[in-house]
Amino acid sequence: MKKIIQENLSPDEAKTLWKYLDDACYLIAEHQTKQLSFQELYQHGYKLTLNKFGDFAYSQLQISIHNIVDKLIYSLNISNDDQLLNDFVKAYEEVQQFSKLLAGILLYMEKTYILQKSLKTIKTICNESFKIKCFEKDQNLATKLLNCFLTQIRNDRNSQVIEHFKLKNALQILIDINQEQQIKNKEYNYIIDYRINDDFYKYFLERKLIQDSNRYFKEESQLNLNRMTIEEYILFVEKRYQNEVERVESYIPKISHQKVLDCFIKNYITYNAQYISQGLYDFIENEKTTIIIKIFQLFVKSEEFDLFIKTLSQIIIDDLQLLNQNDNTLQGFIKLYEKIFSLYDKIVCYGNNEHQYKFHKAIKNAFEQVINKDNFIMMELNKYFDFLMKKETLRDEEKKIQIDKGFLIFKLVQSKDEFEQIYRKYLCVRLLDQTSSSLEVEKDLLKKLRLECGSVLTHKMETMFNDLQRSNEDSQKFRQKLSSNLRDTIDLDILVLTSEQWPIEESQPIVVHTELFQWQQQFTQYYQSKNQKRKLTFNYGLGSVSLKATFDSNCKKDFVCSVLQATILMHFNKQRVYKVDQLIKLTNTDQDIMQSELENLILFKILIQNEEENSLQLNYKFQHRSYKIKVQPKKTQSWAICSKSKTKQSEFQINQKEIVLDRRVYLESLIVRVLKTKKQLDHKDLFKYIDKDAKSRHFPVEIPFFKECIENLIQKEYLIRQEGQLDTYIYKA
Repeated sequence: MKKIIQENLSPDEAKTLWKYLDDACYLIAEHQTKQLSFQELYQHGYKLTLNKFGDFAYSQLQISIHNIVDKLIYSLNISNDDQLLNDFVKAYEEVQQFSKLLAGILLYMEKTYILQKSLKTIKTICNESFKIKCFEKDQNLATKLLNCFLTQIRNDRNSQVIEHFKLKNALQILIDINQEQQIKNKEYNYIIDYRINDDFYKYFLERKLIQDSNRYFKEESQLNLNRMTIEEYILFVEKRYQNEVERVESYIPKISHQKVLDCFIKNYITYNAQYISQGLYDFIENEKTTIIIKIFQLFVKSEEFDLFIKTLSQIIIDDLQLLNQNDNTLQGFIKLYEKIFSLYDKIVCYGNNEHQYKFHKAIKNAFEQVINKDNFIMMELNKYFDFLMKKETLRDEEKKIQIDKGFLIFKLVQSKDEFEQIYRKYLCVRLLDQTSSSLEVEKDLLKKLRLECGSVLTHKMETMFNDLQRSNEDSQKFRQKLSSNLRDTIDLDILVLTSEQWPIEESQPIVVHTELFQWQQQFTQYYQSKNQKRKLTFNYGLGSVSLKATFDSNCKKDFVCSVLQATILMHFNKQRVYKVDQLIKLTNTDQDIMQSELENLILFKILIQNEEENSLQLNYKFQHRSYKIKVQPKKTQSWAICSKSKTKQSEFQINQKEIVLDRRVYLESLIVRVLKTKKQLDHKDLFKYIDKDAKSRHFPVEIPFFKECIENLIQKEYLIRQEGQLDTYIYKA
């Protein structure tokens, strides 16, 4: 080429210079750059721009680029399907190489004229020209390329060998050719910044890719569902999902990763969730934890996680209802609880916090629904604790482990105050009958109850233990006060129990023997001298007497009997024969109680009954192989504790009147405490505070009962309603 250097260019000279540049562009595109001088070409571009021929040069540049790009992609029209992908990538790379060389030659023009006028850069013109030629101008070529991309992906899913790297580059081109240029001016220094715009990729390929993937996944999932078991299908889906993750990360653009995977989950899991969830029951029953974890992981990724939770909840409810029909209901509940929460601990780590919360809440609600359906489980739990406390063959550590298991079920009991009422009756029997094998374990469980429910629920039981300790101390001090002669005469232990805290009904008063009554008076005088504000009422139904007797032939025996039995036998020291009516009159008791007390005395042949005369005679020739004989009726203490109708211990009933009264007192005090702190609250907010505290500690609050408590507090002038807002309450100091 002839070198042209002039200070001022005419239009004809400008055309000549551009002709040199235009010829050079074609040579660059054909890779014939050896005969070119890039310094000379740069000077030509510099002269054109400097002499204000930028408009002319820029318009001619656009025409040249379009023609050259058209020439570079010509091979795509004649490429076969196997070679099309390689030719497409190669054509784009040639366009990019051409763009870089041309931008270097026309650097001055781009940095001054193009940037100052905010025109499209050479790179942008090349990319747009490539996009128009391949995808807009020639629809046949565009369709051919689209089918090529989708076929390559489909072949890969069918385990055919493809070139991942080439496909990745080809798909990335769809994003790169639509880059948006941004020209920034910083202190008269122009900077070009290119921003990725994926709109063309989404329009041209992504929507077709999702449609094709959706169709492919649907066909494959249905085919495998029909020929596989649920377990086989889950294992297949898990493996297939991992393959798809590797695939999208290998060559599919990042912006489509989640959409393709969501499409997979929707077709393999979401649409078949109902069928998959049917296998959960067998998997849980057979403890197939691994497969359950895989199901959980897949449902976490899908939109049907709630269905997984719902199915699992129903399985738990069905199992619990089935266990409700068995003899060992509570043991079954405990085992199922441990099994489900063991499973929960193993699989919950595969979800996020929301999944953990939903999963835990569903399990808890399922157990609560069955446990609180009626009072059966609560009663069984009381019997379970009572059995453990009485069992002497278990060590304390073993008992505590078993109690901890039962306590898991207790936490799910909503009406904890009803549980406490029944538990207190069982505790009362154990303490008075001295059948508890370990007071340490008793107190340990009481401590757990206090931590879970607060002292409001346990203070009565704590008072029961304090009464026993205080009674033991009082009995020792009373014996120490007696003279040595009197101390040898009788060994007296009296339990002083706080009447309101012990679930004991008042027994029918009787007239005890004079000797017993004298000791009763002595202790009463001693106790009231120490506790003047307390009043003692003796409950003979709970007492027992160790009565020593001597029969003919110096036969000495020790009878363990009730107070009434001891009174009856001691009356025979005065005379040999008594009629039953006489004994009833002497003891001030009724016919039924007298008959029950005499039953064992007659059975052991201590007394001889004359049915014709309805009289009793002491058997002076009494003989028995044992020295110590227990003739006290077995249910005497239980009868005194439960009711006057001799209700058996196993049939303890909830006293609803007492429950309602205690709930009212607790709820009203809680309302006052909350309003005293908050000063003023509306009805809804106050109920939220009260319900949350009461439900976690004692019982669920019903709205009508809550309203009754509010009205009662208003009448007592603890609260007032705000004027104009009747649903807002103010604490009245």
